[in-house]
Amino acid sequence: MSAYHLSAYHFLILFLQTFILAALLTPLMRRIAPGLGFLDQPGERKVHQQPKPVLGGAAIFLSQMIVVFVDWFLLQWLGANLSGQGGWFAEQISPLVKHAAGAKIVRTQMWGLVLGGLVVFLVGLYDDRFGMSPFVKLAGQILAGIILYAANIRATFLIPSEILSFVLTIFWVVLITNSFNLLDNMDGLSGGVATISLLALALATNWLGAQDFITAYLVTLAGAIVGFLLYNFYPSTIFMGDAGSMFVGYNLAAMSILATFLSSSDEEWSQWAIIMPIVVMAVPIFDTLSVIIIRIKNHKPIFVGDKNHFSHRLVAMGMSHRGAVLTIYMVTLCTGVGALLLPHVDATGALLILVQTIAIFCTIALLEYARNHHNRTQ
Repeated sequence: MSAYHLSAYHFLILFLQTFILAALLTPLMRRIAPGLGFLDQPGERKVHQQPKPVLGGAAIFLSQMIVVFVDWFLLQWLGANLSGQGGWFAEQISPLVKHAAGAKIVRTQMWGLVLGGLVVFLVGLYDDRFGMSPFVKLAGQILAGIILYAANIRATFLIPSEILSFVLTIFWVVLITNSFNLLDNMDGLSGGVATISLLALALATNWLGAQDFITAYLVTLAGAIVGFLLYNFYPSTIFMGDAGSMFVGYNLAAMSILATFLSSSDEEWSQWAIIMPIVVMAVPIFDTLSVIIIRIKNHKPIFVGDKNHFSHRLVAMGMSHRGAVLTIYMVTLCTGVGALLLPHVDATGALLILVQTIAIFCTIALLEYARNHHNRTQ
């Protein structure tokens, strides 16, 4: 563990910075969106009845990028000007200054992470304004994955194969980016699930130690989303759009690759910990896979939107809009809490956590089956 390990206090400051900035920028984006043509029109598969601003993703993107880069340059300046000084402020800022200086060591990965995020954000922004073929969006996501791989942010699953690593990296980026994009079908849903996932991963990387930059990046994105959710929770006044949901999904994919979840400090540790991101983000993955299965079963194109998402199915079972969203939050929290234990248990414990996660979704599937069977017999 680093001698300059950051405390919860430091991470709270980072969270509050992006939270406040997003809370200020989101109303601004809501105001300028109609004039720029960023409006989501009502439709058959839409929940809202009136055109709604769809520029919330810009508030999330700008809030995180501004905080990350302003803090980085400010801390370098403070390091140069506070060198050798004492006092409470210098003591508190010293660990941050050390990390800002150390960021130069991983600047290739940092710029790769930012550039890939910029690609998916711009692709989503264009789609929010003008519309775009799903295949063009897919190409943008693949390009972002290639940028990550070139920046040495690579998924391996402990298998030493460059070809497999390349395929896994692209697949993971595309899967998680699209999963959060598809999950953005009700007010506050994608943003809330992303926040729980980000904070679960941040807790894991902080507990395992020596990953302060990753924890800080996760926390800043979580803060930006929560600031946006002040205006996006039901009934919302603005959407994050594809620009926001794709940017959030991409960052979760990238950071879950970059982070290390294996704990070698324990006497007995399990390599099963590498599946932590899958368990943490089981809800958006379940939503994506279940929707694809339903569309294939109904002989519908998998790229054409519908109202068969997890949230829509919960509403069909009798839940309110807000109730469905809160239920999905709770399911995400349940899988996330279990995932946090993975680095600290042996193979048997990890298997139990995995079985528990699968059982949660099997229970949901059985309830949905019972509802469908009941409706068919009426």
